[in-house]
Amino acid sequence: MKFNRFLALIMAGALAASVCACGVDSGDNTDTTDTASDTTADTEAYDYSAGLDENGFFEGIKASEIVTLPEYKGVELPESVTVASEEALQGEIDIILESYSEDIYEEITDKAIADGDTVNIDYVGSIDGVEFQGGNTGGLGTDVTIGVTQYIDDFLEQLIGHKPGENFDIEVTFPEDYGNDELNGKDAIFNITVNYIKGELIETVTPELSDEIAADYGFDSAEALIDDIKAWLVQTQKYNFVNGILSGASCEEIPEEVLDFFINADVAQFEYYAAMYGMTVEDYMKSGGYDSVDAYIESQSDTYETTALNFLAAQAIAELEGLTVSDDDITANGYDGYVETYGAPYIKQYLLSDVIVHDFIINNAKTVK
Repeated sequence: MKFNRFLALIMAGALAASVCACGVDSGDNTDTTDTASDTTADTEAYDYSAGLDENGFFEGIKASEIVTLPEYKGVELPESVTVASEEALQGEIDIILESYSEDIYEEITDKAIADGDTVNIDYVGSIDGVEFQGGNTGGLGTDVTIGVTQYIDDFLEQLIGHKPGENFDIEVTFPEDYGNDELNGKDAIFNITVNYIKGELIETVTPELSDEIAADYGFDSAEALIDDIKAWLVQTQKYNFVNGILSGASCEEIPEEVLDFFINADVAQFEYYAAMYGMTVEDYMKSGGYDSVDAYIESQSDTYETTALNFLAAQAIAELEGLTVSDDDITANGYDGYVETYGAPYIKQYLLSDVIVHDFIINNAKTVK
């Protein structure tokens, strides 16, 4: 997965949430398979493009007449915004390499296993002399901690007193409700090989960024991955730069229908996720610490106003400069797949605000050192 494509997915998530930070976490791992078709229908039932014209502008609202814009053409663009610093680049690379780092521990082989020890073992399980699927480590070894790691019956306690290098059998009984008809309530024998007792951490070994690691992210080489990270960093810096400019926009009174546009889209998303978890929207809100939908809306009033002003400011610039979003723009930015669900006007409004207007401001800026 490439960085810029990953960014596009993040932006799509922000789009779906109407660029409003929801902050609700159900904390529920409920299986949503049975409700998936219903939630899809719920999402499609809501018209995200209602209130927008074919260009993605708010219907009946002349944004350039109600929004006071900051200076946005010919602004000074610091050169540092247009390049990725070595520090920022290395920070992103470090994040990637962190998952490839390996902790090296002391391997103790000259003492008996005691309660609380972390031990690396291999095992092969069998029932009535026949090995069963999923009952062995395949010789790869696995770390277990006596008294902490959860295994069936007294599996781990039977390791106590044995030493690294030993090979022996232990006997266990699977619970009646283990969840596997072939294993429920069965007696099993596990042949155990103790590899070593895990000692103190010696060091953490972090590899260099390689072509092999880059391939995991969809790149032919480490150099190509680095180039993409640089492009993503510059894109992000420019995005933040333009947002800083647009934050200077003001509006004496944001039209109520504009605020309702963002509120309703936000609530529609909560209804979608509530259905996904098999909950009412009120219960879903309560799981996130809000007494009701209205209480949540009230808590987010400043966010709605900021979001509405940002989009109005973008529309105002588009009106003044004759900027629009074409179908080709939707395709070029990878949003064709969202048109059916959200409608072309909604997608255009998003792209106008976060891509077209941003590009216009950057392209008309004066780069300074």
